[in-house]
Amino acid sequence: MFSHSNKPARGIIFTISGVVLGLIVGVLIKRTASEANLITVLFYRFVFSIPLLLCFCVFLKGKNFLKIEEKKTMLFRLACGLAGMVFWMLSIRNLPLGQATALFQSSVLFVTILSPFLLGELVCRYRWISVITGIFGVLILTNPFSQSASFALIYGICAALCGALLSIVLRHLGKSDSALSVALIYNLLASIFITLIVLLVPSQFDSINGNVFYELVLLGVITSFSQLFFTGAYHYVDAVVISSLRYLQVPLAALTGFVIFSETLGINEVLGAAIVVFSCSIISWREVLVKNKAD
Repeated sequence: MFSHSNKPARGIIFTISGVVLGLIVGVLIKRTASEANLITVLFYRFVFSIPLLLCFCVFLKGKNFLKIEEKKTMLFRLACGLAGMVFWMLSIRNLPLGQATALFQSSVLFVTILSPFLLGELVCRYRWISVITGIFGVLILTNPFSQSASFALIYGICAALCGALLSIVLRHLGKSDSALSVALIYNLLASIFITLIVLLVPSQFDSINGNVFYELVLLGVITSFSQLFFTGAYHYVDAVVISSLRYLQVPLAALTGFVIFSETLGINEVLGAAIVVFSCSIISWREVLVKNKAD
């Protein structure tokens, strides 16, 4: 279907597929919010994401599909991933889908802020200007000083912060370990952790049936497909292309929230989201330019 010269096209298709599947995941999380508590949703999300990831890992990696060099760093990946997942789900369940998505995408700002301290990277003034502009956009998006500000906004900001820490951890893991193996082991460990919580506190696991059960199973399966698409995309296009296309999630999430959940965003939310996306895009492009000069 694709020739060697069409590798960028394949990467773009993979990325857009991952974006669309990510939107479906957000819709499923929001749809099941009134029927299943957070622990139940997390259980289905992790357990049913494993089979597909396992098949791909065994097929592509063979008997070394569980081999990880940076075992201690993998534990940090588990902690950041789980915390980020919890905050992200809470934000989606309690905020308009577009607003929650825009807040999560602001994680690039936190990566830039944390890079000098955790990675020892030098951050140029252009990136700092973009960060300040992006933070201004977050303030407009959340309007934290208004009387109508929701506490759930904290969930979105915490999700973005955890996402930033996760990006830094994954950058370190990517130097020595396979992204597929890291994804599989993360989901396995998270499944074990959530299962232990369910066994120790069975009252935290909701008994569900009917459409909700199928939606939660679908949540896990689609999440694994989304991970595979994004992982595959990195083999065909530069990271900046993937990052830029992922920002499509913000307007698409706002549109999806309007169509499915009758959610609306005010002018402040739209303007703030646009500033956040613009600032994060500048940071991503600037990072690639600097990397290309270094090479």
